[in-house]
Amino acid sequence: MVRLFIKEEHLSLQNRMIVKDDAGNDVFLIVGKWGRLGDMMTVYSMSGERLVEAKQTLLSVFPKFSLHQNGQYIGTIKKQGGLRGLRKPYVIVTKFNWLITGDYEKRRFTVRHIAKKIMTIEKTISYSGDFYILNIDNEDHAAIACVLAVLLDHYVHKKNARWKEYKQEKYSLGLIHSVLLRFKPIKCEK
Repeated sequence: MVRLFIKEEHLSLQNRMIVKDDAGNDVFLIVGKWGRLGDMMTVYSMSGERLVEAKQTLLSVFPKFSLHQNGQYIGTIKKQGGLRGLRKPYVIVTKFNWLITGDYEKRRFTVRHIAKKIMTIEKTISYSGDFYILNIDNEDHAAIACVLAVLLDHYVHKKNARWKEYKQEKYSLGLIHSVLLRFKPIKCEK
């Protein structure tokens, strides 16, 4: 089993992220961005070897990414609407037959192959910041797991962005925020 850590504040930058192992050693470098058609994320080993690429091929509420390893197509990552529509979406990784389900609010996800759990992705809070912890059964899937964690985090930020903005404005003691709050309607969804 492999355990990897990605610091959450780096996830929002969409350009470079370093993935660390249990001992604090740098393991992978994730470079790129997503959110527009044709955008690409690449996972490199720390020696500079390109391991996995995810290229966005469909821009929609349910986006699609094609996965490539050594220039070869190895699968597709697709977000799907759940039984309750947008409230409980899930992600599938074709060719691997992986199903990713979880709680977007608590940021806990499980990746399964048929009925077997093969990895978990979860958020934890420590004194040095918020981290995603990836527990992966097969070391060969580590680079793909990093891509999945970044994409899942992107979906979480989109869902909670307005709520975070509301909380920041509501609890700010600054004069400018109170002036802006008066002129900007805020809807609180629960």
